[in-house]
Amino acid sequence: MNELQLKVEALKSKIQPGYGQYISVDEGWYQIIVDCDEELTQIDPHYQITQIKEKFGGLRYYFHPSQSDTSKAMREVIAKYEALAYVTCEATGKPGVLMKSIGGWRKTLNPEYAASTLQYAKYAITNPPS
Repeated sequence: MNELQLKVEALKSKIQPGYGQYISVDEGWYQIIVDCDEELTQIDPHYQITQIKEKFGGLRYYFHPSQSDTSKAMREVIAKYEALAYVTCEATGKPGVLMKSIGGWRKTLNPEYAASTLQYAKYAITNPPS
């Protein structure tokens, strides 16, 4: 495992008991979630993660603060990184756009990367959510 993968694995220790001990994003977003965690930890060192996943082509980072007065600042940090994920390829970490499969699945991908892979070759650029 490389250093970034180890940092993502370490994030799993922050997942609140009772929630699945997994992070459901591809490697292209690993740096985004690690950076998000570092900022959140500066605000609330004892916060817990409830879920980190991709949904409808966007990053979803759910958390539980240890102090209620940190919640607003933490939501602002998460919003910044969720917006960054919408312009970052989830597979490669390169610039990306929201793309949609024939079946309706959405994923933020680099169009050149998508065209070069069997899995994403039929994805087309779509409009981001409003």
